[in-house]
Amino acid sequence: MKLKEWISKSESIFTRSDLQFLLRQFFKDKDIFFKQKDISLDAEKIESLEKIKKAYQKGAPIAYLLGKEEFFGLEFKVNSAVLIPRSDTEVIIEKAIEIIENNNLIPLPESHGLSSWTRDGKRRRPTGNKKGLTGAPDFGRQVHGAPVKMLDLCCGSANIAISIKKFFKDGIKVWASDISQKALSVARSNARLHKVKIDLRKSSLFTALKGKKFDIIVSNPPYVGSREIKGSLRYEPRIALEAGLDGMHFIEKILKNAHLYLEEKGFLIIESGYNHKEPINSILEKTGKYEIIEWIRDYGGNFRGVVLKSNIKKQNPK
Repeated sequence: MKLKEWISKSESIFTRSDLQFLLRQFFKDKDIFFKQKDISLDAEKIESLEKIKKAYQKGAPIAYLLGKEEFFGLEFKVNSAVLIPRSDTEVIIEKAIEIIENNNLIPLPESHGLSSWTRDGKRRRPTGNKKGLTGAPDFGRQVHGAPVKMLDLCCGSANIAISIKKFFKDGIKVWASDISQKALSVARSNARLHKVKIDLRKSSLFTALKGKKFDIIVSNPPYVGSREIKGSLRYEPRIALEAGLDGMHFIEKILKNAHLYLEEKGFLIIESGYNHKEPINSILEKTGKYEIIEWIRDYGGNFRGVVLKSNIKKQNPK
């Protein structure tokens, strides 16, 4: 059987981006679609592809079937112990990089920044993402001065921590924490894969971080309502998704405690659900501990999170 024939029989089952990702990974060739007419499949390859297709038809995410996912122009190992990195989270990383650069947390030459991978004035995902958008971040910039201190709270596979660490290299010191030991094992494996040093901590939110102060905390916490865990989400770790009926359980805890772990005028960036803007704003009004810098929207224009700046001075964790 020719690969072209297998694709023709299978393309109605896969999303286009998942089919492209599968074939790129399976054949280890980013140009596989241009060569499909000339490729013949032996019985072993057909059996492997059909096995993946059958599991995919039942709802298994392609990332778990392949054991990897592309994110921010990088490749990350994943398994059922961690949430699958999603493209919407890339806008959170872009925003963190902007905050670090624009607030002089890391001194950089004027030519550095994200502007080199924009199109039509809008930031886009880097090359390598399944959606096929172009441009790539300039990883590994040279910096001077003391490194900024960043925490990736609820890190999962450590895709946020590693992406930002690779972007700023020695200019940033990164901690990453998660309550799941299995997730931390995946995070450790990804840190080795990308040859970066991350201080990994097993922690229920801030419990293992007493006495630490960070210039910026970035968090993609569980924020899915318990009744919303359906479809392919059933394959992902519930501990990384579920946050009470309204999805606000962990976000509220973070908002009420993060200022104690921020340096004076430090920043907090939280990813959240599309319907969480009003409840987040209500908590912020009650706590009075942060200045709202920006409400974040994802590539589809949906509400995706918030950038906050601490306005509390000289607070110490209890």
